[in-house]
Amino acid sequence: MPHRRTARLAKWQIWLLSLSGLGLWLSGSAWLLLHFYGQKQGEFGPEMNPVEPWMMKMHGLFLIPALLGIGGMFVAHIPKGWDHVHQRVAGIALCALLGWLIVSGYMLYYVGDESVRPWASLAHWSLGLGLPAVFAWHYINGLRARRRGRAR
Repeated sequence: MPHRRTARLAKWQIWLLSLSGLGLWLSGSAWLLLHFYGQKQGEFGPEMNPVEPWMMKMHGLFLIPALLGIGGMFVAHIPKGWDHVHQRVAGIALCALLGWLIVSGYMLYYVGDESVRPWASLAHWSLGLGLPAVFAWHYINGLRARRRGRAR
């Protein structure tokens, strides 16, 4: 159960978000490496690596639990965490980044305009690579605040 009186996430939520986030980051990074450096030379020129579509399928598979975990944060973590002023900037940055990744991921699949696709792709993978840094900022900031609270 989520902690309804505090902003702390339940252990299962931490595991759900950590494992799905790690899976998303690794599958997205692997796709990026294969897409730019893993092409094979074919009969008519460079061809897509056959593993590349599988990385996209894995990315989509990890997205499902990640979205469930992100949605679960709206129950208690975000509303209760709003009172923690020292965490607000990092939390807003993390929410904005996650929101942009969701929107740009949607654009990559469902916006058919080929002039938008390269920009959405560049924004999606470049910000996605930086997500662990923003998450670490939010997490470490929360640990420090908890220690300061115990010291009082």
